[in-house]
Amino acid sequence: MNSSESISPNNLEEKSSSLVGLRRFLKILEYICLDSFAASVIITLVATNKSLFITLDAVFLAGFVFLLLFNSQYFSAKDKAERESKYEELLGSPELSNSRLQLERENALRYCQKLVADYSATRKNARNFYYFLQISTIIFSGVTPVLVLVDKLDTGPVWLNWLPVILPALASIFASFATSFPLETRWKEANKIVENLEAEQEKFSLRITKLDMESIKTEPGGQKKGRTNEQIQELEKQAIATFINRVNDIHLNQVQSEVEKIEETDKNQASGGTKKP
Repeated sequence: MNSSESISPNNLEEKSSSLVGLRRFLKILEYICLDSFAASVIITLVATNKSLFITLDAVFLAGFVFLLLFNSQYFSAKDKAERESKYEELLGSPELSNSRLQLERENALRYCQKLVADYSATRKNARNFYYFLQISTIIFSGVTPVLVLVDKLDTGPVWLNWLPVILPALASIFASFATSFPLETRWKEANKIVENLEAEQEKFSLRITKLDMESIKTEPGGQKKGRTNEQIQELEKQAIATFINRVNDIHLNQVQSEVEKIEETDKNQASGGTKKP
């Protein structure tokens, strides 16, 4: 019985590492198919015999789509099945109080990490879109005078004469998008929230919160302070609840701030619409 208990954690660790390795390998294959598809499309545009490269385009694109769907569906289903089996094991063994606390800590960290991932995606999208709009506006605005000069020289194809009209219009549209949507504000707010969540997550992971430190507090002589297992577990439960509350406060404060901004914008629009000339 003891030998099986000592072997099972190693087997679980080996299984987990092999799953991570398989996931990385399939992800690399997915990126290879995407890069190959992009390279094949470029070659197709300049090659004389296009039939072979069109076939390669279809093969690489099909491979990329298949791996993308397979990776997202297979591994998400496998992770869900592993979590459910772990829950069933803990729920079926009420005496595993330490394991139950460990599961609660993992769930709390997973919840925080999900919020971090969501706000990181918001930060990334807002930042990239903001930079794209700003750079596009600058480029189109700078190229327009050159195109006007080329148009006056009356050289080049006919479609080139339309560019001095199209590019300023695009620059105006991009500038309007950049000013209409608070992308820079959203990016900076999301960045602040990510930093706060990661700070709370790091303190909780390292067990350096006030309640965690209290549960492992020692006497001046270096010996652990006399507490029962029930008292230590109660302190750890309080540490988990405090961590969840801190994460929720950070998240809900941001949601409340966005709701207040929307209400203020609607109020300003309503007051502007009823204002008499």
